[in-house]
This record gives sequence, C-alpha cells and structure tokens, in this order.
Amino acid sequence: MYWIKEMQSAIDFIEDRLAEELTIEDIARSANSSSANFQRIFSIVTGMTVGDYIRSRRLTLAGNELKESGAKVLDIALKYGYETAESFTKAFTRFHGVTPSAAKHQKAVLKSFAPISINIDVRGGFTMQRRLIPNMPEISYDGNNASFFITLLEATLKCLGEDCDKAKLTALSGEGNRFCWTDGVWVFGNETTQSINETPFETENRVLSAIGWHAKYITVHRSKDGRYMNTDAAQIRRDFVSAIDKGFPVLIRYIEHADCDLNVFFGYEDDGQKIIGYSYNNGFEAGVSQPSDVTVPVTWDNWENNLSGYILLQHKEEAASERDTALSAFRFISDHARNTAGIRGKKIGFAAWESFLYHLEHDDFSSFVLRAADAPAVRGVANSVEHLFFIYCDALCQIDARKKPLPYYRFLAERFPEWKDELETAIQALNDCASYAGFLWSQGFTFDEAGFEKFQSRKARKILADAGREAMRKDMLAVEQFEKILGLA
Repeated sequence: MYWIKEMQSAIDFIEDRLAEELTIEDIARSANSSSANFQRIFSIVTGMTVGDYIRSRRLTLAGNELKESGAKVLDIALKYGYETAESFTKAFTRFHGVTPSAAKHQKAVLKSFAPISINIDVRGGFTMQRRLIPNMPEISYDGNNASFFITLLEATLKCLGEDCDKAKLTALSGEGNRFCWTDGVWVFGNETTQSINETPFETENRVLSAIGWHAKYITVHRSKDGRYMNTDAAQIRRDFVSAIDKGFPVLIRYIEHADCDLNVFFGYEDDGQKIIGYSYNNGFEAGVSQPSDVTVPVTWDNWENNLSGYILLQHKEEAASERDTALSAFRFISDHARNTAGIRGKKIGFAAWESFLYHLEHDDFSSFVLRAADAPAVRGVANSVEHLFFIYCDALCQIDARKKPLPYYRFLAERFPEWKDELETAIQALNDCASYAGFLWSQGFTFDEAGFEKFQSRKARKILADAGREAMRKDMLAVEQFEKILGLA
C-alpha cells in the first residue's frame, strides 16, 4: 500500500511539471525512494521506463497545443524540452505518425497517451477481496444539488489523472446558465439535474461527449413491486466490478437517498457484493444540518437495490475543437433560455424566471397549506412558510451558479478575440445576475423566525421580485451576447 501510494505521488509530481526540467533524482525524491529503486519499481508497475512515460505525455500535450493554440512549432518544442525543431519533429512524427506542421494545419488524428492511474488490489484473509482506485479526491457536498454532478465529474477526471477545468465542465453541461421552475406549485426538485433532462442522462452525456469521453448510460427499470425489468443485481455488480478493475470510477444516481441523489463509486469488496465510495449525507439530519465534509470512504451492502441508473466510462477520443465546443455550449444555453414548451410540466429558461417571479410576488402565503404529497420534501419543517422559503432558496442556488462558468468565458475571450466584446458583456451581466442569490440577506431574509415572518409579507416579497426582474434582464442580456456570437460564427 505504501509504495503504491508513493508511486502515484511520483506520477502526480511528473504531471505537475511536464513543461519543466525533470530529473530522475527529483522524481524519486518525491516518492521517498532512491533513483535506482524508483526506476525499478516504476518499470514493474507501469511496464515502461520513466523516460518513456515522460516523453509520451509531453508529446501528447504538445500535439494538443499545436492543434488548439496556434503556437509556433519551435515554441512548443522548447516548452517540452526539445532543443531544436528538428529533434522535436523527429520524436513527434515517430509518436503521432504525422509531422508537427501537419498536426497544426490539418485535421490529423493524434495519439493520446493518458496519465497513468494506479489501482490497489488487496487479497487475503479467508475470502476477502478488495479493490480500490486510490486517488479519488475528497469531495464536499454542501447540500446544493444544482451542479453536484459537475463536482463528481471533476473528481472522477482528476482520479483518472486528467487536467480538469471545472468552469468549462459547468459551461458545457448547461448547469451554469439554466433555470427551472414548476409553474404554480412550490415544490422541491427544480434545482436538480434530473429536473431539466428530457431524456435520462441528457446533461451527463452532453458534457462527457463534449470532452471526448464515450460512456454507457444505464437506467435501471423496476416494476411497481421493485423487481428488475431490464437487468438484475448480478449484471449490475459485473458492470461495476469490470469498470473499477479498469480503473474507471462509476457515476451513479440513487432512487432516493436522503438529501443527495448522486454519488461516485471507486472500489468494491468480494466480487461486488459490497461497494465503496463516499457518503455525502454523513451527519446530515433533514431540516437540521448540512452534510459534513467527506474524508473517509464507506462500504455498502445491498447497494444495487437503491440505484436508478449509472454511467460506465469506456474510452476517450479526441474532442471537437475548442471553437466548435464553445459554440455548441452557446447554442444549448440559447435553446434552454428561449424554450417555452417546458420539460415534463416544468418551466425552463426565461419562462421559468417569469413564473418564479410572478408566484413570489402574487401567491397568498398566508393561506398556503402544505400538500400531503409535498410533506416528505419539507425536511422536517413544520411551518409551511419555512417550506416555501427553502424552495425559494433552492431557486437562488440555480441563479448563483451563473458565476461558475465565468473563468471559462474569460478564457474564450482571450482565445477568440473576435468574441471578446460580446463575452465581456455577457460575463459582467452574468456576474450581476448571480449577485441576486445573495440579495435576500441584505434585506433581512434570514433562516430564523424573523426571516420567515418577513418572507410571509407580500410587500417584502415584492422587493425580492423586483430585484429578481433586474437579475432576469441581466440573464437575458448575457444570452443575447451568446446569440450574437452564434450569428458571427
């Protein structure tokens, strides 16, 4: 266990310094090992020398930069440790099968050598078998479901050793520019990913496909009495064991699991009879506390009985160009914002904004009666106005997410100067829109009796609604900028 952990640390050390000078001595020191011993263990574990690994990773990154950045061949060569363009061209051509110039100016398919991730496989005792993908980051869940899939995906990609831009993932998924509201009914669920998918795994497929990942998406169908209809427990276990054996964590969705319906599993015991992952509801009490930080993986029995679906990562290919990827994201944002048909009875986009703000201002909260069907979602809250206040705050979680993709839009403004004016306007507008999520605090709407009582006042809620309309106008301005870019493309 110790030397496996140290070997993974050395690989992480290499990955962080691929554009810097690397020596075997420094790498071995990062693994608390001598140079000779480190090189011997590295070859045993990976089947290649340290030098071959560094060379393959640098040439992979060099190929990506030549296709995306427009930098000169010599600049890329120097960046990745080649003293001359000639030596770089020879190594590049041997690795990719095409010259650097061809990679830069033509749509050549380049090889991709992914970062190595080391698994742990422990056997012994009487019948114990335990397999664990060791480098899954610790993940905190703060009770906000609006973009938790992106948090899990970011951790999964980092576990696989990929460079990961969370702002880009958020933009590509659409989570950073969405709004959903159930017209005429104050219910929970508007803030979840599932609430805006017309088809299962629509959001997950959009973002994974955009970054080049092929995956298999399984929805588990059950009859009314809970029996499997399209699979069985044995097949589910085989799917999970096979994926984890290959070093791929499995993203899952629960049928019902306290406050959070998402998870990622990265280990198993006894041929899949038990599954290993973090519990995002540790210490969580409905209506009382937020889930605590996740630090220790836990093991579940009978875990497959609570799945509604899961994602099996399969392989990664070269993604579309940065330009085409961004334009696809802008197109989805526009389509979502302008959608007037809604999804499964829910308003989305600007129509959701209108419905949300109308009901915020005009509903008669003094006569509100909690429906029996909504009671489980109240999280232990006895007062119906508190229930409405929590739903309002869940809507604000969606609006606050406008901030999350902004670093990616700033990157695009630098990468594509022809979009700069539109993107800078959109960035400012989205930042202003997101600030509405904190506006209620400045008006004294707090999580206590005084705040709930104030929320019951129509006059006080009108202040929130008026500020919300200004936020909506900012959201509309940002979408208009994305549509201008689409018109320029």
